[in-house]
Amino acid sequence: MFYIVGLGNPGEQYAETRHNIGWHIMDTCVSAWGLATPVDSAAVAGRITTGVVAGEEVQVLYPGTYMNNSGSAVKKLVPSEQTRQLLVIHDDIDLPWGEIKLVQGRGAGGNNGVQSIIDKLGSKEFARLRVGIAPKSFWTGKIKRPAGGGPLERFVLKKFSTTEKKQLPEVATSAQLVIEAVLEHGVAQAMNTYNTKVS
Repeated sequence: MFYIVGLGNPGEQYAETRHNIGWHIMDTCVSAWGLATPVDSAAVAGRITTGVVAGEEVQVLYPGTYMNNSGSAVKKLVPSEQTRQLLVIHDDIDLPWGEIKLVQGRGAGGNNGVQSIIDKLGSKEFARLRVGIAPKSFWTGKIKRPAGGGPLERFVLKKFSTTEKKQLPEVATSAQLVIEAVLEHGVAQAMNTYNTKVS
């Protein structure tokens, strides 16, 4: 069994925000894989669907908790001995918009949702698909990371820009390919294949 969790915040007011890009990617994957529409489950504190993808049994979870408490839902889903079978998809302010990077066994990197999962599972030995949301400078091409605190919180909770919205399907499809590679070939090979493409 493999567990795939997209991070986001519940509620219509957050649906189109950058912080919810993990949910957008899961929507794309669930549709492409022909999985049933996710249903509410009190047992896992979120919406869940199951199926077989790339020959692997999967459970896909959209935590019903707010981002900062994602670990509470994930802990209900993932048995403690299967932590390495977990893949978490989330926004990352330290990567430029649309860039995707697969990591495993790393710290939270400032993402409160990921930190909550680490705290609740008592482990960081799961895989993460980091999806960049940081803007780039028009002049230098470098990331313009919002300052921590209020500016950062306002940025991640803002709706996608018009340009981002147009590019979102392509970003989601790229993420889908990485997830499928993880399921088919394992995390290490997927990292070797895809991380080199998004330097």
